[in-house]
Amino acid sequence: MHSDADVNARHVRTADESVLIGAAAPEASYLDLAALVEAAQVSGAQALLPVHAVLAGSAELARRTCEAGLLWIGADPDLLETMQQAGWDAAVPDESPGWVIGLADGFRIDGLVVRRTRAAGAALCWTSAEEPGPLGVDGLPPAAKTLAVLSDLAVELGWRGLISIAFGPDGAPVAVRGGLPAELGLVESRAGRDLVQAALALAEGGSPPAGSPGAPAAVGGVVRATAVPGAGQRASISELSGPDGASVQWEPGYATGESLSPWYDPVLGILAARGDDLAAAVAGFLEATSAVHVAGLPDDLDQLRARAEDIAARLHDGSA
Repeated sequence: MHSDADVNARHVRTADESVLIGAAAPEASYLDLAALVEAAQVSGAQALLPVHAVLAGSAELARRTCEAGLLWIGADPDLLETMQQAGWDAAVPDESPGWVIGLADGFRIDGLVVRRTRAAGAALCWTSAEEPGPLGVDGLPPAAKTLAVLSDLAVELGWRGLISIAFGPDGAPVAVRGGLPAELGLVESRAGRDLVQAALALAEGGSPPAGSPGAPAAVGGVVRATAVPGAGQRASISELSGPDGASVQWEPGYATGESLSPWYDPVLGILAARGDDLAAAVAGFLEATSAVHVAGLPDDLDQLRARAEDIAARLHDGSA
């Protein structure tokens, strides 16, 4: 489904089927709950998977979806209302240092800890089987403890499907979310499984399909435009290209020659690299950044690279 602003967007052009749901302004399209459910019905879809956390956490959208006879791939509407009343739907601070993203069926949880470091607005993320001392994030508990907290919450809430919890600078959980954060691809890379298919299986009352062994470590970031056009204007992307290879993930949000509008998040692409250990994944990410080329508008690739270089240096010399 898409708005007027995204008629020619890449995700619309490559979709098997698309439905126009409204005008460019989000409140008239992507945030119009009645339009979302109607679009699913018109398309003949059997289920609705909310992607953005705002929609994944909407008790009203969950209830409307169920009343329409569609499968809601997410938490129960009553549970979402309880979470909202408890304050778990609060905005996550930009400097939140860590996420745990997992799959829950109300009795067990499997998931991965995603660490995040920021500089000049650019966020570099990593997930690894190892947890080197030099990369400890101030206030964030060790991986085992954060997974235990998430598991306890999942059981307490009776959550089914994708769940993520954000930790604040003091190490306390600040939000519980559903939906698909930008780090999902990074987590899937490391876990060796398709979490969307797993969430669908849980929603249908089945068991999540098993994944492959995955990779010991993965590092990634979102490449964004750092300046967007004003209302009624567009900025042309004269070049956008990235790497390819078995150990690299590059998911562009646009193509060369397309335009960036002022309406939505200016994500140019998601970049990630896998490795046998965290140092190898960081090195792979740095190599991959050299193959990303953006022209026509400013971007934060240099800031992402600087973050990765800092991580590489800290791993090399063991400094905190």
